[in-house]
Amino acid sequence: MRRSIPDFLRIYEVECRRKRAYIEEVEELEGRLDRIAAAVRLITGDREFRALLAAEGLATMPNTLARRISSAPPSHMMSLPPVYTQANQIAAGEICREVIELMRDCTGPAGLFALLRAVLPVRQTEIVRLMIARGPVSLNYAKMLVALTRRSLLVEDIHPQPELASLSADRKAEMECELADLSRAFLTALERRGPASLELVAACRFFDRLMDNARVVRYLAGNFPGRFEEFHQLTARSK
Repeated sequence: MRRSIPDFLRIYEVECRRKRAYIEEVEELEGRLDRIAAAVRLITGDREFRALLAAEGLATMPNTLARRISSAPPSHMMSLPPVYTQANQIAAGEICREVIELMRDCTGPAGLFALLRAVLPVRQTEIVRLMIARGPVSLNYAKMLVALTRRSLLVEDIHPQPELASLSADRKAEMECELADLSRAFLTALERRGPASLELVAACRFFDRLMDNARVVRYLAGNFPGRFEEFHQLTARSK
């Protein structure tokens, strides 16, 4: 049964909000990392403070934090090789191997593969990744993703159900662009979150060790009085 335009738009709006919220959550996580790194970069630029850290057995910091301080991107932020290259080599209208692999441990709704055959293999893979990340694999969500697929990613002579036929071409193009941009940002955030979370745990533990040391705290209070409250707040947020 074809969904009405109001239902379709509700799915679109809900999914856009979810993606924005997730992206913002990952950005906040990385922002915390950056604030801790900036604080550690500042205080370790002080030669006497570095000597104090060595004397207190605190000179060794996590490698990921050291790389961030030196402005070298952590390994999870470095450019990755292109993925799903084989998906682009599958004939249009077929289901690519990457989709089969991704769906191996999922229960897909009836009709999912028929929908996916309407888009090129690289888009099939993206849609399935988005569906799995969302939670329970939903056919209505898949329909929305297919319906808002750019024409260049549609299989020739095969068109999705015209759920958006009553919308203007400009509005549909706007929705396609918004969803495409959010989807890319969401999938990127999804890849970053796990490694960044581990990096944050290590950075927080190191910073907490500094702020739990009485000699370190006295030195920071005396030599960085304008920033000491900020250091304290970073510690409070990390616990």
